[in-house]
Formats: sequence, C-alpha cells, structure tokens
Amino acid sequence: MTTSTTDSLKAAPATRPVEIELAEPISSAPEISLGRGLPEGVQRFFAGMLLAPAFLILLSIRLVWFVRGIPGPFFFWQDRVGLHNQTFRILKIRTMSGESGPVFADVEDSRVVPTGKFLRRTHLDELPQLWNVLRGEMLLVGPRPEQPGPHELLSKLLVGYESRVLVKPGMVALSNLRDGYARSIPEHRRRVVWDRWYIRNRTHGLDLKLIVRAVWGLCCPWRG
Repeated sequence: MTTSTTDSLKAAPATRPVEIELAEPISSAPEISLGRGLPEGVQRFFAGMLLAPAFLILLSIRLVWFVRGIPGPFFFWQDRVGLHNQTFRILKIRTMSGESGPVFADVEDSRVVPTGKFLRRTHLDELPQLWNVLRGEMLLVGPRPEQPGPHELLSKLLVGYESRVLVKPGMVALSNLRDGYARSIPEHRRRVVWDRWYIRNRTHGLDLKLIVRAVWGLCCPWRG
C-alpha cells in the first residue's frame, strides 16, 4: 500500500479527546508485562448467560430488517487476527452493503445500510461475537481484533502495535470505549496506547467494570 493510499484512509480529525498522559508514550514500546484480567472461564460463563437476551435482541433487529426490506444476508463472517497473530473468523451483523476489503470504516461510512448507523453506534452489530467467546477465540474484554490487511499495515506503521495480540481479542475494548472508532492512522496510534495500557493494567475489577459499562450501553443506547 503506497503512502498516498495510507493517507487516504479517511484521515479525519479526532472527535474525542484521549487522556494520553495516563498511558505510555507511543514513541517507544518496551516489553510489557501482562496484567491478570478476569479468567477466561468466567468470561465464557458470562457470555453464556448473555446468550438468551442477545438472541431476543437479534430477533428484534432481524424483524426490523424484514419490515424495512433490507436485502442481503443478516450475518456475515470476516477474517480477523487473534492471539499470537492466529487468524480466525468473527461473526457480526452485516451493517454495510459491501463488507469485504481491508479498509477502515466508521459510523458515517457511505456503505452503511439502513439501521447500520444505529447498530454500529450502539455496537449491537457485535452481539453475535458471543459465539466467538464461547468457542474460545475471543474474550468479553480485550483489544478489538483487526482484519489481516490493516493489521499488517498498522504493524509496520505503528510502534507497539504487535503488543495487541499478546492477549486474546475482546468484544469490549477500553480503547473503543475511550475513543470510539479509529478512522485514521493517528487515531489508531492512540488506540495502540490505550490497548497497551489495558494489557499491562488489566485486573478482575477493570474487566468487570468494562463489561458492566458495555451491557449498560446496550440496555440504554440513547444514553451513549
């Protein structure tokens, strides 16, 4: 990918401030120790508990799709990079007219289908990934997994980016809650800072707090 192509990846200005001083500078990326987050077995148990309400939400969204006559498949699979650079297939609700291609996207993307903006803003399109958690490919909390193409590019451009695959990816990420969608190289740089901070400082309490915050956001999307 050429420099001009890289620069064209929707280099929009940041819309939310990030407390960069709380995390380590991205100018250097020393080895980091792994914090002790919520055990994977506990997270999979919570994922199982969330399956029933998630099914009802998904059924309601599918009904809206039927009423509005939105064409195409409801779910789609996409390759993502997980723990130790292992590729797996993530399950999501389709929110775009064309989901393929290693590109950066956000809520305002022109390819977003009807209801897609709401689903992406509330992260309801991520609900099917409970299946990935139960399969052991993801956790409820962790850095968001990236597509192989952007992952390879960002690994070359951003110091410390590879640190994100030292732990399993998650449905809920501190970087996303703090900074929303990353739509440009500078925004991905801040995302790396937050992800490295989380990996080093994750605790049982922090993971529970992030899970509660995410569930609250799903239950009360108008407050997000």
